Amino acid sequence: MAVDDHAIESLRNWFDLEYEELKKEWTSNKYEKFSHCPSFKSATAYREAMNVLIKACYSSEYLESRRVRTLKQMIDEELELETFWKERNGK
Repeated sequence: MAVDDHAIESLRNWFDLEYEELKKEWTSNKYEKFSHCPSFKSATAYREAMNVLIKACYSSEYLESRRVRTLKQMIDEELELETFWKERNGK
């Protein structure tokens, strides 16, 4: 694992914590806009930092598979999957 990979993984750990907090805030329905959630800025900063390192470390052929999608895309997809499985399991 290259030094850059270690940096990316370290950032990912912090990103994951902020992402989970952001997801809780957004699903609480307390915030009118996604960007109004308190964890939005820090989660975005970690995401952007990871993407800068990923862009610097990987060739263009691997870049898209490694890049971190937008926070909104990630949360929407995760919530859609959770809803699917809840409905499928009758809960």
